Amino acid sequence: MNPAQNVVTKKMILVRALCLTQSLITHWILNKFHVHVINGFNHGEILEAHSRSKDDDLGVRHIPAYGEFNWTFRTDFFSRTKFSCHMWWTGGEKYLDVFWVDNKFLSNECGGNNCRRRSQDDGVYLLLFSYHHN
Repeated sequence: MNPAQNVVTKKMILVRALCLTQSLITHWILNKFHVHVINGFNHGEILEAHSRSKDDDLGVRHIPAYGEFNWTFRTDFFSRTKFSCHMWWTGGEKYLDVFWVDNKFLSNECGGNNCRRRSQDDGVYLLLFSYHHN
């Protein structure tokens, strides 16, 4: 490879790296995600939920019947953010991941940027429906 071709190749690699970096930064800055933990118990029971990520502890929440607890966040720069919740009620308890960065999970199970978990009398479920967040 002659010196002129070498310079062109290095410039092309630099341009590609800058484009990739710009895409990551834009995604990180612009994308907000929303998690909703919904109490859907029919018998009026309070749902207790303690949610956290590696960096953020959201504390214990007492969610009244038909109420919800939700939060909005951006993922970390390398898209490693993961939120888990411990939920409990008189009839049981559940530990589960409520958010993680995975294209299949976000597209198919969260419907994009909104992840919803709802307690019901027979367990805790992921809600699969479209939701517009204001």
